[in-house]
Amino acid sequence: MSIMRRLVGVIAKKKHREIEYILSRPIELMEKKLLDILHRHKDTIYGRVHGFGEIGGEEEFRSSVALSDSQSIKKYLHMTYENPRGGVLTADDVIWYLQTSGTTGKPKRLPLTRTSLKEVSKGTMLSWMGFINAESENIRILDGKLVTFGAPAVLDHINGIPVGYATGVYAQFQNKLFQRLIVPGESVFNIMNMEEKLWEYAKISVRNNITALQGITTLSLALVRRMQSLYGPELAREFAGTDTGRRVKQAIDDEGHLDLNILWPNLRLFVATGVDTDPYREWINDTFQNVTIWEMYGGSEGFYGGQLLPEPGIQLMPNINYYEFIPQSEIDSDDPTVIPLSEVKKGCRYEMVITNLNGYVRYRTGDMMTFTSTDPYTVRSIARKGRVVNLSGEKVSEAHINKSIHEACKKTRYGIQDYTVVGVVENGVAHYSIVAMFEGGVEIDPLEFVSNFERALGEINLEFRFNRETGALGPTRLYRMKSSLFEEVIEKTHLQAKPRVLTDDSTILATCEQY
Repeated sequence: MSIMRRLVGVIAKKKHREIEYILSRPIELMEKKLLDILHRHKDTIYGRVHGFGEIGGEEEFRSSVALSDSQSIKKYLHMTYENPRGGVLTADDVIWYLQTSGTTGKPKRLPLTRTSLKEVSKGTMLSWMGFINAESENIRILDGKLVTFGAPAVLDHINGIPVGYATGVYAQFQNKLFQRLIVPGESVFNIMNMEEKLWEYAKISVRNNITALQGITTLSLALVRRMQSLYGPELAREFAGTDTGRRVKQAIDDEGHLDLNILWPNLRLFVATGVDTDPYREWINDTFQNVTIWEMYGGSEGFYGGQLLPEPGIQLMPNINYYEFIPQSEIDSDDPTVIPLSEVKKGCRYEMVITNLNGYVRYRTGDMMTFTSTDPYTVRSIARKGRVVNLSGEKVSEAHINKSIHEACKKTRYGIQDYTVVGVVENGVAHYSIVAMFEGGVEIDPLEFVSNFERALGEINLEFRFNRETGALGPTRLYRMKSSLFEEVIEKTHLQAKPRVLTDDSTILATCEQY
């Protein structure tokens, strides 16, 4: 056994005891975390405004401090940009700003402190050790390389503080134990051309003994599909006359398809993040013979939870965040009911509210989740609240769809009477389907309409364009609506009902025909 395996094995045993402790005392640990956060930040501008120093417990905290969101803390963010040395939202200096994808508008630039970075590392390490402890053979991932998908860590600066994407920033500060196993490096993370970037990933993935894939789930799958159906012959030519080239040739079948179980015989781990993994789970398991899917859950605001146990699902980490929840029925209320973690019910769906050391206090994340267990607290089916579909990290909203349909109609001069856009996952591949009722008698060119729709959507949602370019999202399809879906909604609800502009209800397609 290698020194690395022995060292990690010792750490994993210690972390196993820590995981058991965390899962057995969630409420106690969470209450302690809240008091620690309030004490640390009581002298900040935000802390003084909200009286952190006088708050003695959970009930007082909930009655004294209002819910917050990205809009309500905007002025504090701007104050932080002017004074990153601490004292606004946190007592700690800002060391980086994390750029978000801009789901609901212009991308935000959220502060990151070294303390918060340590919290992220703490959470990810617990999840990694959960995987190592789940099965004795899992420690073999340390014998190879972990293919990690990352974006640039430095895009810009605000008053000398760098701005970048979380994946790139976190990779730079990855636990030293795992950093030596990660491929590729910063130079590939910084590539902005997606064709070039995925090709570099492909070359790296055949030169090394790959034991794990980690990153946004659908981006990992985009590489997998390209490896299977596109890159085989190119890789064989690229490495002709070498041992790598011979391995690639052995893995290619008569039709030029790569068998990744032959190419990556030691692949054991698929770290899934960014989207609800369940629709892709069957396809991943069918594609890889010996892979375990392991989920982690975080955002630019912090690390929220990770899989700690062998059964599918994400365990929330009360040692890192103080959690509250808004029942699904009240998320649009001006004064919603907010309940502590101790009051959530199994099988119910909630919006998550967090308080953590990164300066987010009673902060509405906008993430919806369903509790599949309360012992331990486990969540699944995580998605954005409201009418948002998130198949591959693109988080398409109704506003995006409305504008894109409008632009497509304007460019093609087609009149449209009714439409719904459906997010679909079929055989592990995600795509959007436009279900439309055009003005009668008009000859429709489906390719023209779809091309203009995708172009418009890609201009206002960069993640959609990125995922289409990489293959994480398949081509958009166009269906003919036989009878008005909007009228059906009215009949089932009321005259002031709004049309179903965006949905993930694929049963709609059964009533339509593809152009």
